[in-house]
Amino acid sequence: MNRLFALARKELLQLRRDRMTLAMMIMLPIVQMLLFGWAINTDVRHIPTVIFDQDRSAQSRDLGRRLEATGYYDIIAHVDGYDEISRAMRSGQARAALVVAPNYGSDLEVGRRAVVQLVVDGSDPQTVGSATTTAAALVADHSAQLQQARLSQRGLPPSIAGIGLEATIWYNPEQRTAVYIVPGLIGVILTMTMVMLTAMAVARERERGTLEALIVSPARPVEIVIGKILPYIVIGYVQMTIVLIVGHLVFGVPLVGSLGLLYACAMVFIAASLAVGLVFSTIAKTQQQAMQMSFFFLLPNMLLSGFMFPFEAMPEGAQWLAQGLPLTHFLRIVRRITLQGAQYGEVSGELGWLGVILGVVVLLAAVRFKKKLI
Repeated sequence: MNRLFALARKELLQLRRDRMTLAMMIMLPIVQMLLFGWAINTDVRHIPTVIFDQDRSAQSRDLGRRLEATGYYDIIAHVDGYDEISRAMRSGQARAALVVAPNYGSDLEVGRRAVVQLVVDGSDPQTVGSATTTAAALVADHSAQLQQARLSQRGLPPSIAGIGLEATIWYNPEQRTAVYIVPGLIGVILTMTMVMLTAMAVARERERGTLEALIVSPARPVEIVIGKILPYIVIGYVQMTIVLIVGHLVFGVPLVGSLGLLYACAMVFIAASLAVGLVFSTIAKTQQQAMQMSFFFLLPNMLLSGFMFPFEAMPEGAQWLAQGLPLTHFLRIVRRITLQGAQYGEVSGELGWLGVILGVVVLLAAVRFKKKLI
């Protein structure tokens, strides 16, 4: 028994000396509680919405105001056709669109059934459910109010046919989960593997004693950083290709857009993920610490990027934090290209974010990588 207590005491002493591991053990549950308790919310609100008002009457404008007053929709623009709705959705500016028929106001006046259409971006099933349910409840309530007003003001029976809502789902009309999940898995798998690969690079060389070869080389720190990133980009492309092929052949995930554009955007994302791992490798003293930091980084990516939970449902502070994660922007890019057929101009904003993140992380890794023994 004494030997067991002695061994246990020895392990505790070693753990106390490993301050990085001890800090990770304490910080991980704290971060999990904060992320789950504060940022995660499946109740989607503030859905970016455009309105295609073909009637332009007082009644149609009133319907748009009522829609926004629910708090579930943010009216960002009025458009003049379905082409503009499609462009707004492919660029990520809108997730839903309200289409008002030309005779909406006159149909309500004479007691005929008036129909409005709600177009929803089906690439996010959670947004679809929240958008259609809220709109249906709003239309039903507004229709009942109009019937009651017709009865009280004109003394007529509430024979008005009311307002009908036609929900149309674009880009994933069957609402198959695989169509939404598989493109996102490309980013998650690349984040997990790429960060981990380079996170252990410098730590491994330090443990093996080969760091001196880099120290005495004429290469500058930024050249060493880029040189360590380039070989792994090929591995990232191989993984991405495997997921795309399996997703398309096994799960029937569509590949609507340009694969060339997707691979070009993926190179920036892969390089940014590799650079993040390299920053971790300059901080960690051992490969074990580097791996722990990689898993620690993966958690906020999974929770805040929009892979598991709706991005619009998160608090504004969490959304700003998520903008600094490469996975947030790559998820939008890969879903828009594969499911919506987005072109360069419709993903250029997200690609710009990735470029900025890549530049910052590479610079940070170069600064952290000191050409001397640590």
